[in-house]
Amino acid sequence: MSVVDTAKTAYDLAKKGMTVEFQEKIMQLREEALELQEENLRLRKENRELRERIELQETVHFRRGLYWRDGDEVPFCPYCYEKSHTLIHLPGPEIVGVTPNYDCLECGTGYGAPGGGEADFKVYRPRLIR
Repeated sequence: MSVVDTAKTAYDLAKKGMTVEFQEKIMQLREEALELQEENLRLRKENRELRERIELQETVHFRRGLYWRDGDEVPFCPYCYEKSHTLIHLPGPEIVGVTPNYDCLECGTGYGAPGGGEADFKVYRPRLIR
C-alpha cells in the first residue's frame, strides 16, 4: 500500500472513530514515510557519488603513460586510479641519470620515462603486493 493510500485509509478510519485501527494505520504510515526517507537519502548519496565520478572523469586525462588532472602539475598513479578511481599523487620526479622516475607511495608501482624529455612513462617496478 502506498503512503497516500495508507493516509486515506487512516483518514476514513478516523472519521468512523475506529481508534485502534486508526492508530495501526498511523504507525504504518510512519513506517512507510521512514522507508521513503531512507530511500531518498540513499538515492541522493548515489546521485552525488555519480556526479563526482563524472566530474573526475571530465578533469582527469591519461597522457604520457600517467594520469594528470586539469590545473594540477603533479601526475597521479595509473594503477591506483584504474583499480579504485583514487587519485594518488606521484611524488617526484626523482631523476636517475636522465630518466625521471615517479614512485607511488600507496601501491609501490614505479614509473620512469627512459631517455627523459617527452618520452612516455613506463612501469619500471610493478606494484608491491600488500
